[in-house]
Amino acid sequence: MRVARVGFTRVACAAGAMLGLATLGGAPAAAAPARQAPATQAAAIQQQGPAVKHAFKVTIYPAYTTAGLQTTFEVTVANTSSQGTTLRSVQVTPPAGFTVAHPSPTSPLRRKTSVKKRTFSLHQILLKPGHKMQFNVTATAPTACGKGTVLRWTSRAFQGTTPSGPQLALQVATSSVGVTVICPQLAPCGDGGPACSTSVNTSVSTYGVVSNAATGTLHGTLDVGRRLTCGSYRFRDPNWYDSVVTPPAGTTAPPAGTPPIVDQVSYTIVNASPQGLGFCLGALYDFVTASGAMAPGGRLPNGNAGFIGLLPMCTPATPPCISSISQQSDPNAPTGFDAVMSIQIPEQGDPWGSG
Repeated sequence: MRVARVGFTRVACAAGAMLGLATLGGAPAAAAPARQAPATQAAAIQQQGPAVKHAFKVTIYPAYTTAGLQTTFEVTVANTSSQGTTLRSVQVTPPAGFTVAHPSPTSPLRRKTSVKKRTFSLHQILLKPGHKMQFNVTATAPTACGKGTVLRWTSRAFQGTTPSGPQLALQVATSSVGVTVICPQLAPCGDGGPACSTSVNTSVSTYGVVSNAATGTLHGTLDVGRRLTCGSYRFRDPNWYDSVVTPPAGTTAPPAGTPPIVDQVSYTIVNASPQGLGFCLGALYDFVTASGAMAPGGRLPNGNAGFIGLLPMCTPATPPCISSISQQSDPNAPTGFDAVMSIQIPEQGDPWGSG
């Protein structure tokens, strides 16, 4: 457990982590904002709109997941009520077809959480007006991936210590509870046609991978497991990506003498500038980072131990590295431009990435 000086608590658990904060704001993929004094924090929330006597808002991140796979969603609940209304329990439910994981027997929050069918309940909390808290809900997406339809979580908040009695009204206009289930991308390699490739598209990005694998199947997924983090780097894209070549059925590794597999990644981030842009790689192998040091050890999104760091440019470094970062015109972007990266990633193990 880590307790900071101004109302900030973090408790890790198998079903997620709970995080009590005293301010609203801050994009899910960005670094946490500097903490303020309690009075300033409460005022900041009230400035976002007129207080309602009994009200709350919810933000659920990420807004995408991959069909049939598990994602740890970060749920932020804010008490936007007028003074005198305390939020003491909350429930969140993913869309139909999702399944929610139960907390582990050793979870510090096990006694405050429960899962019934697909509803995650958190009780015996204390969230005063002008304050917010964050907790994680791990859920597996349905195998049906639809056609880009935005599904929606439901949520309820209560003044009682258990999810019953007087409720707070959800501020729909300021809440973000949508999730889109995308299809996993599959491409056979070495079938005599063009090089195997996948492309994952979101409203803010396109992540394309071309592999030189001579056999196997290239898999591309989005927002699987826990979000990828890279020290203090501020991500421009809130999503993270995984691409891996699995060997043919009945084999566990490429035949002896097979050339090393290298993925060529073409990555576009909408409405982003090349200035300060980087690419965070998580892999099972160690590599040289943009600072010149070897990547530090870390936990990959799927829970495996690995190495995580920002990639260097390919001159003078060798893969994994960034070949180029450029800017392209986009009349639909508020800034009029998107950022485009070209990246080379050796396929050893299971590489993850995000910018």
